[in-house]
Order: sequence, then C-alpha cells, then structure tokens
Amino acid sequence: MSMKSVIMVAALTLFAAGVIACSQSGGLIQQESLLDNNWGRSYESAKYNQILNPDAGKSLDPVVGLSGVPADNSVNKYDQSFKEKSSSEVTNILKLQ
Repeated sequence: MSMKSVIMVAALTLFAAGVIACSQSGGLIQQESLLDNNWGRSYESAKYNQILNPDAGKSLDPVVGLSGVPADNSVNKYDQSFKEKSSSEVTNILKLQ
C-alpha cells in the first residue's frame, strides 16, 4: 500500500467521522426530548394538586382547627413516635433448649 493511498484512507475516515458527528443520528445536533418538552410540568402539576383553596390568601380570617389541648396531645404523640422503642425479646418459633 502506497503512502498516497494511506493518506487517502485517513482523509476519507476523518471525513466520514465528521459527517457522522454532524448528522442528526450522530448526536451533536439533538432533537428536543420528551423531558425538554415537559420541563417543569411535574412540579407545576404537584403544586396545583396541593392547592385546596386558591383564594385562601384573600381572606384575613383566622384558621379554624383543633383547640389547644387536642393539638398539644397530637404534637406530643408525634414527638414520641421518634424516640427509640424498647426492644422486645426475640422468641424462637421452635423454642429449642
């Protein structure tokens, strides 16, 4: 193989690589993906679904809820749920001695 044909093969290889890199199937010129088309839509959907009353900010009335003692009991019960529970004795089903 002569030097001229080696150079020609190298040039054609580089040209083919350039064409592939610049084509749409090569990946450098990408089409918008489904994620790009729907960017932020999940966040907006979750926010919209969590709004019970969109006009709530227009009213200055106080929020009505639990009275003090039941609310305090609920908060205490919630706080107690994070404390470590005493481990119970592990029992063996077969009770081997």
